Order: sequence, then structure tokens, then C-alpha cells
Amino acid sequence: MGYKIGLKIFRKRLGLSQDEIAEKLDCVKTTYQSWENGRREPPVEIIRKLLILGAKVEELFGIEYNEIHRLIPKCADENFENKILSKIESLEKKLNEIIVSKK
Repeated sequence: MGYKIGLKIFRKRLGLSQDEIAEKLDCVKTTYQSWENGRREPPVEIIRKLLILGAKVEELFGIEYNEIHRLIPKCADENFENKILSKIESLEKKLNEIIVSKK
């Protein structure tokens, strides 16, 4: 799904306009629009800022935890869902550690 959907969902959840989120990310509105419209991908530093603002990895990529049920085939191992959720949580933890270490 990618950033195109996730950025807009996150911005709307915060109740911000494109101007307001661009200001929080220290970029111009047209640059932010290019990320939200899918013309360009945001750099790592912007992803870091989005996570600091409260975005979640699955939100930025447009995947919700409840969508995982739909993505997992019925014939999958019973523990498969838990393994996926564990991996997502592990990635979020590692990203947060990276953010903290860069401060």
C-alpha cells in the first residue's frame, strides 16, 4: 500500500492540514504533498519525525493490525499470526531505539 495512503491517514488522525504537518516536519507544503500523493518517498529523517509525532509503522505503510487477519491464509500455521504481530512489534521497538539513539 505504501506511504501514499499511510501519510494521509496519519495526518487526518492528527487533525492537521498539509500546511500544518509540513511545518511540523520542517519541510515545505509541496514537498509533503509529493510524499502524500505518492510521487516521492519521504527520506528516513522524515520517517523518524513521523514516528516521534506518534505514527506507527503499520499506519505509515497502510496496514492495520486487524487487516492481518484478512491477509493470512486460512491454512496457515496457528502461530503464524502471532509471529507476524511479534515481528511488527519488534520492528517498531527497533525503530524507536534508533530514534532515541539519534537524539
